[in-house]
Amino acid sequence: MRLALLPALLFSLSFPSLAQEKAKGYIQNNTVPVATISPDSRDYSDLEAIGNAIADSRIVLLGEQSHGDGATMLAKSRLVRYLHEKKGFDVLAFEGDFFGLNTGWGLAQKDSAGVRAFLTRNLPPMWSSTAQCASLLYSFLPATYLYGRPMEITGFDSQVGYAHSNASLRDSIDQYLRRLGVPYTRMGRYEQLFLPSITRLKEWTGKTKEGRVWMEGFALAADTVLAQLGPTASDDFGYLMLENARAFARQLLVYEQPLASYIVRDTQMARNLRWLAQVRYPNRKVIVWAANSHIMKNAGSALKGQDAAIRWMGTQLAEDPTLERQAYTIGFASRQGTYRNGPKLVGVPKPLKDGFETWVADSMAYGFVDFRRFRRENPSRRELFMMKGSRHMNATALWTKVFDGVFYIRDMEPTVSLKP
Repeated sequence: MRLALLPALLFSLSFPSLAQEKAKGYIQNNTVPVATISPDSRDYSDLEAIGNAIADSRIVLLGEQSHGDGATMLAKSRLVRYLHEKKGFDVLAFEGDFFGLNTGWGLAQKDSAGVRAFLTRNLPPMWSSTAQCASLLYSFLPATYLYGRPMEITGFDSQVGYAHSNASLRDSIDQYLRRLGVPYTRMGRYEQLFLPSITRLKEWTGKTKEGRVWMEGFALAADTVLAQLGPTASDDFGYLMLENARAFARQLLVYEQPLASYIVRDTQMARNLRWLAQVRYPNRKVIVWAANSHIMKNAGSALKGQDAAIRWMGTQLAEDPTLERQAYTIGFASRQGTYRNGPKLVGVPKPLKDGFETWVADSMAYGFVDFRRFRRENPSRRELFMMKGSRHMNATALWTKVFDGVFYIRDMEPTVSLKP
């Protein structure tokens, strides 16, 4: 019997399109049109399918193929407004400075000018200085503080170098460690080397020999201090301040090795987001704003190539059964157009002939498909197909297991710099 099945199996492996018919048909028949991506549209009837897919999830992760995708920024801005106004989400967590956004947001004036002043100095510029995010950040967010249901800003990235961290991270860590009487604070090298190293993190100097020496020394010293704090302090915000500083130093040490750098960074981001969801905001509904790559689930079993070797933040979070039940992950995909990569405008690569982007109807400008429902209806299916799921690159994967849903944009537009 097994020998009889072998030719059919080899035939299906030789012709992948024959092994993906279920996914193809599902995508063709179940991608629901979205009328607009304009953040100013208050008629949310076209987003009902997304709301139904999210159901009672209290964490929604919104991706983006690249940080230069202007159309995606508009779509995400509209989704944030919808999730706040119709689904009760009131925390917006950015792929941004964990310390600076968590400690600085409460100090910011909550009018448009105050929010803009804080975010332009403490949120990465691909969002804070982008015209397509301006309506969300500088009109909608301040308005939530006027009508009594404020949207709180936070961050989960270990990377520092922004205004509030530059001014306050060293002193905040110092005060925390001295208050707890950590033995290392009584050593001479604490003030001579350890504290100055925290200040130097903002320099991002991982390429020079001298820079590597002080980063390695700081990371080892941080290991000692964290051990002296002990596991009972591991949920303290102060503990995480130092843990993030150590992670950033380790990331800088391998900055020219993308694979190793992502592993360090995503592990810390997963730790930070888990803490935000379970310790700081255990009963709140949280929107996560990040890149597609960082929110990808099941990397080791569903992806191929280098992406499969990285335990992305989303993969680590999904390994926690409680968080997996509570979260819904939305990736973004686009068919054609242009995106921004630094100062350059880059054409979106053409999709391959037989893949996700070509299965969506040509006439559909925007759409959404619920992959979680596909998994529920087809629990044993493992269908590989092509999609531009990350960094606009065509890639073959078990995409129905990587994202819970996908927001489709036919014509990508690049981000535009916000005028001062």
